[in-house]
Amino acid sequence: MEGLAGTDRLRRLIGAVATLGSDLELSDLLERLTAAAVDLVDATYGALGVLDPSRTSLEAFVTVGLDADQVAAIGHLPKGRGILGLLITQPQPLRLPDLRAHPDSAGFPPNHPPMSSFLGVPVFVGGEVYGNLYLTDKKGAAEFTEVDADLVLSLAVAAGVAIENARLHATVRELDVLRDRERIARDLHDTVIQRLFATGLALQGAARLAERPE
Repeated sequence: MEGLAGTDRLRRLIGAVATLGSDLELSDLLERLTAAAVDLVDATYGALGVLDPSRTSLEAFVTVGLDADQVAAIGHLPKGRGILGLLITQPQPLRLPDLRAHPDSAGFPPNHPPMSSFLGVPVFVGGEVYGNLYLTDKKGAAEFTEVDADLVLSLAVAAGVAIENARLHATVRELDVLRDRERIARDLHDTVIQRLFATGLALQGAARLAERPE
């Protein structure tokens, strides 16, 4: 990174990392991360694939650069085959001048926009691969550079910390909900017992009254 262009990109990286730390909702964080990666390396399209528990396929896919009509036209989201699957089995940065020419390329589904240059990097959370960032079609250049890969890797490291933080926040919130449920259940239980006790006393009083001749 040299000159003003390098300074600008470094500033964008710092800004992106700062905004990631402010997000505690995981879904919002993943969308912001993907958008930040696209902006950072001047990509046309970006996506974040989240691995399923088996770590062999994708369970979520966040996209940037495709509008709602395009997403609907494509239909099913990727599950992690072809180049995407290569990153799952080999979680390391991957730069390609034309992903369509790679021997592992599985092609595009119907209605998918054409894409050529490709950059993919893994996102680690807690020492394990959480997912992968995919960026395609570098603007103003034939392919992504090593500097692009380094920038996105730096962003991915920061994202891993932010994702872990968001997950911990969600866990704490769930525990708070459970504690609230337990408290409400205890309150309801105590209220029911009190009402049953009061009803029992009333019935005992009614039974005594029934024994009186009048």
